[in-house]
This record gives sequence, structure tokens and C-alpha cells, in this order.
Amino acid sequence: MQLSATQERFVRRWGEMGTRWGIPRSTAMLHGLLYICDRALTPEEICDTLGLARSNVSTSLRELEDYRLVYRQSVPGDRRSYFTAETDVWEMARHILEERRRRETEGAVSAVQECLASAKREGDKLLTKRMKALQELLGAADTVAAAAQNYPTSVFKRAAQMGSRMLALLAKL
Repeated sequence: MQLSATQERFVRRWGEMGTRWGIPRSTAMLHGLLYICDRALTPEEICDTLGLARSNVSTSLRELEDYRLVYRQSVPGDRRSYFTAETDVWEMARHILEERRRRETEGAVSAVQECLASAKREGDKLLTKRMKALQELLGAADTVAAAAQNYPTSVFKRAAQMGSRMLALLAKL
């Protein structure tokens, strides 16, 4: 598959952005490629287009499938798998938020709870105070992220778009 100069630039820049978000460059580039494509691609086409090793593409596709950012499709009479990306950016954001919450926040909440319990047992008032503050922050973030999954994407989008107005309203209270 031949990319235009603009498509190539987007895929490369999406890869660079991915590294800033803690995602391997090749995984982000693969996602960027599928996001801008108007048809499903095979892993072989992805390898050829991006110049990546087959093992790298397979690993990246599995990771993106776990995040529900990429979907596997089959074509009748063809044994190969084809892949497309989620193209609704708000749905992508919801999937990323949920998966990051599951992978990162839950572990952090557990670690802080353990440290809080230990600090209380040891009578460390400063550490207890700081762990309670972290527990409150992580709990609030986890609650918001979990709640976002219970509403349709349209509600999630409106809530995100009105974020600064909501903060200004709360500041007046």
C-alpha cells in the first residue's frame, strides 16, 4: 500500500506521540495507519507499508485489540485476518480510558491502600496523611473513569467538552 506524503507524515507523527503516551512507536504507527485507511488491511500489508517485522506487527495488533482500538475481520474464502481501527475518536478515548484505568489505576489504588495500612500500623502520621490524600485522588479518578463507561459515548463527549465550564461553575459555589 502506498501512502501519500501527508498520510506518511501523520503515521510517523502518531508514532512519535505514542511514545510520549507510553506506547511503543511501532504500535502507535500501526494504529495511525489503520485509523486513516478506508479498508481493512492484512498483517502482511501492514508490514510492507510500515517496514515492520511480522512479529512486531502481531504483538502490536494484539495490544491494540486488547484496548479495543483495532478489530479483526475475516473475509469468506480467505484464511487471512484483516484489521480495521475504531474511527470514532470519542469511542477510542473511552476504550483507552477504561483500559488504562484497569491496568494502572487499580494497581496504584491497591499499592496506596497497602502503604496506608502499614503507615497506620507504624504510627507514621505524615505518611498516613499523604497516603490518604493519594487514596482520595486515585479513588476520585477511578470513580470518574468507571462512571464514564456506564454512559453512551454521546454523554461522555458532552461531559468532556463542558469540562472547563463545569470547573468554572463549581469554582463559583
